[in-house]
Amino acid sequence: MSARRAVYFVNGSISSWRVLLAVREKGLDFEPRRLRVMREPRETRAAEFLALNPRGQAPVLVEPDGTVMNESLAILTYLEMRYPDPPLLPPPAEPGALARALALAQESEATACVYDPLESLFEAGPDALSPDRRAAIAGALSGVERELALWEARAQRTRFIASDAFTLADCAFYPVLAYMQRRGLSLSGHPALDAYERRVRGRPAAVASYPEGWSHDLARPDLFAKARALAAPGISGS
Repeated sequence: MSARRAVYFVNGSISSWRVLLAVREKGLDFEPRRLRVMREPRETRAAEFLALNPRGQAPVLVEPDGTVMNESLAILTYLEMRYPDPPLLPPPAEPGALARALALAQESEATACVYDPLESLFEAGPDALSPDRRAAIAGALSGVERELALWEARAQRTRFIASDAFTLADCAFYPVLAYMQRRGLSLSGHPALDAYERRVRGRPAAVASYPEGWSHDLARPDLFAKARALAAPGISGS
């Protein structure tokens, strides 16, 4: 009997979430292998895992034939190339639509990076933050709002983020958006994105991939509220 496909993941990680969503959208059989990183020693530092990814980062996809893939966006592309049915990208005969889906999948990472300074507030109190870090957090609030304006315009044009069909762009972007909501982001001022998030959330693959122990209507902790409290007057949050 051949080995079973495995996905090593960290619960709630954007990168891991992307791959879990894509694998389930593809209908591929796999064994989920959760790695704990909120306690020491971190399981991503175990010798067994480092043999798969020396960077000690999830997700990692291990195929039954022994193929190992790291990096979430690369894994998404790999899955589409190796398992094209059902398709999660437009065909080469539609180059404009294909280019758009691939570009927006990549842009989702830029949005995650804009948000990232707010993660400093996950454990650190205000007094533990340097002036530079406080400035980065204030900048992130404004940056996230600019990002949301871009994605809102896109969500107004099509049912999903790149087209009327669900694509790899949604596998890449939806976890970013949902993660920020978990951290306190409100979409009340972005109705198209709010409708988009609910639409994706209801897909069976998204339901199965939602982080264990999380709730759609509970921010924990609310990093956006903490960031707004730190931001200088005139800096707008979400």
